Amino acid sequence: MARLSDLIREQASHPQGSGTLPRQAAASSSQADRSWITSTRQEILRIKEAICSNKVPDIKNCAIYAEQIVQLLHHSEDLVGWALNGQADNYLVDNALHVATLATKVGIGLHYREHDLERLALAALLHDVGMWTVSEGLVSKRGVLSEEEREIIRTHPERGRRILAGQGAVFEWVAGVSAQEHERWDGSGYPCRLKSTQIEEAAQIIGIVDTFDAMVTTRPYRHSISPHQAIRELLLHGRTTFSLPVLKAIGDQITLYPIGTVVRLNTGETVTVTKINSRYIVEVLEGRAAS
Repeated sequence: MARLSDLIREQASHPQGSGTLPRQAAASSSQADRSWITSTRQEILRIKEAICSNKVPDIKNCAIYAEQIVQLLHHSEDLVGWALNGQADNYLVDNALHVATLATKVGIGLHYREHDLERLALAALLHDVGMWTVSEGLVSKRGVLSEEEREIIRTHPERGRRILAGQGAVFEWVAGVSAQEHERWDGSGYPCRLKSTQIEEAAQIIGIVDTFDAMVTTRPYRHSISPHQAIRELLLHGRTTFSLPVLKAIGDQITLYPIGTVVRLNTGETVTVTKINSRYIVEVLEGRAAS
């Protein structure tokens, strides 16, 4: 099956290699992770600036970054720990990277094929482009929104769909997924109050991961909670709003004790989770507690 980025280049009639990024095979995992964060953040910022200037954004390079995040997560889970750290210099920009990382991790847990993982990662990177058509003052407003303001916010999925659909046939699926990201399993979401299997599974994944990221990321107008608490909240209260397979997948892949969580074992040792597998693989931070 053709790579997503190749299909996009073909659609744009670009020569092979045009717009691609240098491969990082020789780089260490941490170097590759940092490079992906820096480059992808710059790309999302460039798209944001174009949309805010009422220009048509060029989003084809995002397919390259989507391919890269899939490969990076196959080799290391360090980016998952980064996405869980609760920090964001620019919330909507960093949220795009966090959601792409965590959604891809959930997709891996659901045994998505490589091509489907790349499409999921691409949709996650671009899931909130419609928010950049809404005034920044409204997006970052402190306090309770009025009903009129809520209605304006609720228009952003359709605004994003139009932006992405205008990018050509390759982006039609991504456009549809972005429009459904705020739909909920019980029909309580927006903009179309879709329910159950009317909602693409990819949109469900992005929706639950976006909700999770909002809970764990510090914002000017509210405090964050720990990944551990956020997963518990979703598992306890998300059973009507998200499908059970998606809830199970985020629980399995991010777990109640995500990467970076410091825990105390029944041996008395204080450890941090560094990798998630069928069993936790942990690095001891401190020696066994005195009895």
